[in-house]
Amino acid sequence: MLLTTTTSFLRPSFIFAHRRNQLLLAGAVVMAVIKMVVFKHFFPYMDFTSDTGSYMETTLKHMDYNIWPIGYSKFLWLFHQVSHSETVLAVLQFTLLEISAFFFYFSVVYIFHPESYFRYGFYAFLLINPLFPFLGNYFISDALFLSLGLTWITLLLWILHKPTTTLLVLHGLVLGAAFTIRYNAMFYPLVALIPILCSRYRPWQKITAILLPVVLITAFVLFVRQKSYEHAGIRLFSAFSGWQMMNNSMYMLQYVKIDSTGVPAELEPMHKLVYQYCTLLKQGKGRIDPRVGSAFMWDNGGPQKIMLARYNQAHPGKDTYTGWANVAPLFGSYGVYMIKKYPWDFLHYYIWPNAKQYLFPEMEVLAAYNRPYMGSNLQNVAAFFTDGAKEKPVGKYGDTQLTLMAIFPWLIVVCHVLFLEETIRYLIRKGIRRTSRKFNLALLLCWTFILLNFGFSVFAAPIVLRYQVLLIVLLLGYTLLLTEIIDMPERSPEEIAAEDELVMLGI
Repeated sequence: MLLTTTTSFLRPSFIFAHRRNQLLLAGAVVMAVIKMVVFKHFFPYMDFTSDTGSYMETTLKHMDYNIWPIGYSKFLWLFHQVSHSETVLAVLQFTLLEISAFFFYFSVVYIFHPESYFRYGFYAFLLINPLFPFLGNYFISDALFLSLGLTWITLLLWILHKPTTTLLVLHGLVLGAAFTIRYNAMFYPLVALIPILCSRYRPWQKITAILLPVVLITAFVLFVRQKSYEHAGIRLFSAFSGWQMMNNSMYMLQYVKIDSTGVPAELEPMHKLVYQYCTLLKQGKGRIDPRVGSAFMWDNGGPQKIMLARYNQAHPGKDTYTGWANVAPLFGSYGVYMIKKYPWDFLHYYIWPNAKQYLFPEMEVLAAYNRPYMGSNLQNVAAFFTDGAKEKPVGKYGDTQLTLMAIFPWLIVVCHVLFLEETIRYLIRKGIRRTSRKFNLALLLCWTFILLNFGFSVFAAPIVLRYQVLLIVLLLGYTLLLTEIIDMPERSPEEIAAEDELVMLGI
């Protein structure tokens, strides 16, 4: 099918024995090279964000704990054994994105046989898409996480098409790896239940396919908790989650009349700081919009940073992680307590604004080139990159980046509308009966991912453009597939049954 004859998926004959596919692959390779050469002419240096310094420190100090997931830092450590060039890192990350995207593309072409909209429309999008060069050029985990996410989705499609033991193992490893890069992947095992349970695996294989990523993720969680305990004296998996939970609750607390009765004793010092802070907001500083993201947790005058400062004063000599980790459980408990106390206000002032923002996410760091401003604040750039500490000029093409990236929030809106419209048209025209079982399951897989991604993003994560790139790819790809299938001549039930029979036989 696409790559090896020994593996039941990906045989080279699919591409190399068909001239059209040869040309498509050659065009993809040539265009990827051109894109990267042109991109590096305009943006010769990697871009940094506020997260970059943490990744650098974790990598260089071989830390097994951090505020952020440590998987990307382990990837950077492996890279650093081979090269200290930031250009090589950017090219590597871009290459991983291109390989995973075209793995998805050629797999869909092989499995579902599209001949027009998807084959050429989605291919054209991948060729000209400017998001991948920009994402690959950031010293953050987005490019690697997206590459793993695209690979994971593609493996699920192969499990629907022809489940094998090799696929079972690869899926578990990729999903486990994705979780170490970003905790957004915590809902991925739920999405994977659909193709695994509906596949033609034997019962013991289905159980293994479900348990393998769970076992890997659990082992990773226990490992990080132990390392956190050894360093900071507290068994904690994610220091960031407690901070984020309280941050999210603060968006409603700036509006409600805060009631101090019944507050648990251990939360009273935190509650007093929150009351004072929200009172100042109401008196003139102004309300903070959820579009800002994690504004409260980064405000040096906010209750979270004040509580962190108190911990640091009481425990001099402790590093940043130790402080963050030891106050995180308090923040998480306070956030949960307030959300339970004011559930409808939380829905009104946080969930609803966030739901609207989900359809039109902020461009955030993608809106501009940040290296000249961020680089001078990072201590480990010189140790990580050759000539990394050399002063970098202010980007000449910031407006170009802003113009290109401004397209994508609108693209998300358009893709959601078109995908919903095409799904409705698919149901009205009885597409379920006109198509194969595997396509219906693949469509259900996509909808499950969209709904769970929506729930996780709206409730637990900042909503920014770079976190929603996988969503863009899936929405656009599935919309083109749906349009093509709906518009194609209707097939007889016998033809559909014959195709499903071939899948059952593994052909």
